[in-house]
Amino acid sequence: MSKEHHVIYVPGLNDSRKGYEFLINGWSIYGVVPHVHRVGWESGESFKPKLKKLVAEVNKLLDKGNIVSLIGGSAGGSAVLNTLVEEPRINAVVNLCGRLRAGKNVFPSLDLAARNSPAFKESVLLFESVEPEMTLEQRHKVLNLIPIWDEVVPKTTVPLKGATNKTLFSIEHMFSGFLGMTVFYPIVMRFIKDKAK
Repeated sequence: MSKEHHVIYVPGLNDSRKGYEFLINGWSIYGVVPHVHRVGWESGESFKPKLKKLVAEVNKLLDKGNIVSLIGGSAGGSAVLNTLVEEPRINAVVNLCGRLRAGKNVFPSLDLAARNSPAFKESVLLFESVEPEMTLEQRHKVLNLIPIWDEVVPKTTVPLKGATNKTLFSIEHMFSGFLGMTVFYPIVMRFIKDKAK
């Protein structure tokens, strides 16, 4: 029995919104099995239990011999990077317009960006604290997609040393995230497929 390649998409703050499944269903033409994992950013629960649930979903698939890749949009970016640190068997991780550190003298500040979701702030700060411990092998599994201009995520808070950091030729946070899931998805697919070879 051949391995299936499962791709889990982790949305950003407004992850209760409908339509994510519809957008990613088309990814199956690339031979992957798409899933949506809603963190529940604004549920009031702290980030650690949320991370535990995501890691458990990943492990369930990995333990069956599958290949697993993660894509995090916006707030989901730090979540999928934290998951990679917890579970290095993950094939590849894509951060789509997601903040990975608090940043200094940036707008919006992390406090402002996470005003409705303490869990999001915890996720960013957790990744910032564990980032120095990442191995080169883990860093090589990461693709960062960064718009030319993003009014929500300061550009300096995204790049990761040792990862593939690519500029998306788009502007505006929501629009760039949408393009990353649709028009620019072949870039994502090439990256995660190459890592699976």
